[in-house]
Amino acid sequence: MEWRDYYKEHTMSPEQAVSMIHDGNRVVFGHAVGEPIVFQRTMARMGEQFHDVEVVHMVYLGSGEYLKPEMAGHFRHNALFVGGPARKAIAEHRADYTPVFFSDVPIMFRDGTLPVDVFAFTCSPPDERGYISV
Repeated sequence: MEWRDYYKEHTMSPEQAVSMIHDGNRVVFGHAVGEPIVFQRTMARMGEQFHDVEVVHMVYLGSGEYLKPEMAGHFRHNALFVGGPARKAIAEHRADYTPVFFSDVPIMFRDGTLPVDVFAFTCSPPDERGYISV
């Protein structure tokens, strides 16, 4: 299949992407510039339809919509490194902190220590050859 056809077939709205999350899933977000801001905001806006979704993030620097107290029971944040909005949620026992070495994170995903159900990240649009930048 030509990459343009594959890309077109798999392109979807943020709402469609967020709808792929199921109750009890572990959702992992890309780190730093790979943080999926539109996906996160859409997920929080649609939050009441989800239950017991764990959100894993390295250092969360976003605005914290899914960390708000009213999101309890819908989302639970698991910070691998504590920053910004997660600090208050952790102090109030509404979020978790799992301390890890940065280099161990991909190993934990691969070996099943921290299995991933949904991975969301931001990337560039494809270039003329179909390659993206993360």
